[in-house]
Amino acid sequence: MRDIEIRLNDIVKMKKIHPCGTNSWKIIRVGADIRIKCQGCEHSVLMPRNQFIKKVKAVVVEPQTVYSDNENQTESSISNNDTSNKSETNGRETSKIEFNAESELRKIGYRITGLNRDQRWRVLINYALPNLGLEQTVKTITSHIRNRTSQVNGATKFKYSITEWEYDLNRLKKQFYKNDFKWPSVK
Repeated sequence: MRDIEIRLNDIVKMKKIHPCGTNSWKIIRVGADIRIKCQGCEHSVLMPRNQFIKKVKAVVVEPQTVYSDNENQTESSISNNDTSNKSETNGRETSKIEFNAESELRKIGYRITGLNRDQRWRVLINYALPNLGLEQTVKTITSHIRNRTSQVNGATKFKYSITEWEYDLNRLKKQFYKNDFKWPSVK
């Protein structure tokens, strides 16, 4: 078992990405069990300490300083290591977006986890379309789908999120699309 110093309020990066699109979690309880809260959707999970230690990738001790399995790295070097990889299906390089940090839709409140279809629709028509426009909104959702499906077993792991994004895309296309730009493909 790895020896990791775990402190209350530390931010940790987990090995697996949460369905909301982030792998950043805040430690909110420390003891025999560890409770962490997702930085993206604020979902919390309680797990035994030994299970937590197996699943954690890196602990962010202070802003910009990270201790990980390999060696001390800066936050930006970990992000750079995680932001691009080779897709196993076609061998081309794909860009992975850290949705909480970069997605304009996320910034205005659009997310799958924690919102039902009606709530997401209200965010799209009241905030996304007026601020970003239909084309940018559609391209962002499409890139979310592509980024998830390009991951190993991504179509299975993120089936719920992908289904919801496709539902939102179809609804946007049906109600607002007027052939004024090329509708992006999710393939």
